[in-house]
Amino acid sequence: MSATVDQAWVYRFHDQILLTYQQMGSQLEGLIDQGMVHRNVSAAIDHHERLGLVMANDVVNPFGQTIVLNPPHSRRAATLVSSDATVLVSDEHTLRSMANPQSPYTRTIVGAIGRRADKHIIDALGGNSTSAAVTSGSGVITYGSVALPSSQKIGTGVAITLVNIIQAHQKLSKNGVPVGPGVRKMLYSPGQEQDIMAITQASSSDFTKNQIHDRGTIDGLTWQGFHWVSISDEIQIDLSVVRRMLPLTSTNRKCYAFHTGAVGLSIGRPVGAPTIATRYDLQSDPLQIKQKMMQVATRVFEGGVVELSVLEN
Repeated sequence: MSATVDQAWVYRFHDQILLTYQQMGSQLEGLIDQGMVHRNVSAAIDHHERLGLVMANDVVNPFGQTIVLNPPHSRRAATLVSSDATVLVSDEHTLRSMANPQSPYTRTIVGAIGRRADKHIIDALGGNSTSAAVTSGSGVITYGSVALPSSQKIGTGVAITLVNIIQAHQKLSKNGVPVGPGVRKMLYSPGQEQDIMAITQASSSDFTKNQIHDRGTIDGLTWQGFHWVSISDEIQIDLSVVRRMLPLTSTNRKCYAFHTGAVGLSIGRPVGAPTIATRYDLQSDPLQIKQKMMQVATRVFEGGVVELSVLEN
């Protein structure tokens, strides 16, 4: 029997690179009312105008003095943020790995840009927004910080309940937020899925036709007046957490109910096709695959957002 047969072993590698599970593109940009999306912004700071409501006056005396309405007019500011995703691929990488990584690496950076775009919107929902007040006469703009009011926050970190969801819907309605097909969204994480499915009114055919137990999820469905959207964290291939998408503190996850017109999106440089160029300034003349984006989101109407603090399973 040969004692050196192991020296003839051959290692086999596949020329196909498999991508880890990941979101491709933005989940949330398409959920924003297109009237709240500013495109081709050529400025460091963009502004979203806010106009309050008024009620018409009754004409008691046809020849009396006209009463002029003065609706409150304010604005929110959004400072654009530049982001990019770049990888380098050299001929040595291709030869040593016996695989061409250009295509999968390109797809990976497309996913990276999409997730960054979504994080802008999520951060705008629960974070501080920037007010912009113009001084009468001088035109000088004064900026301030506006937090989401405590009246727009519900939940204590326990399992999400039907009462929580009804409360969120009710708060939006009390603030005059319109209802209609798909205009109210609910962002939640997979850590709330089992508690949602345990709600009888969400899962029983006596109350709904959604059949979430057949699908295994409420993601993409409409229930209790909300279109439900599941937002997963950014999980690395070794199962470590790269980034939390919806805020998480210990076992307390923040979910957001909102109207599609409550958030403004400012886009200076839209997400286009990745550029591929040779880096002659580097020794191996590698290919640089790069995708750039410049945008930011801001909360425009506090009354159109409700934050739910619920249990993360």
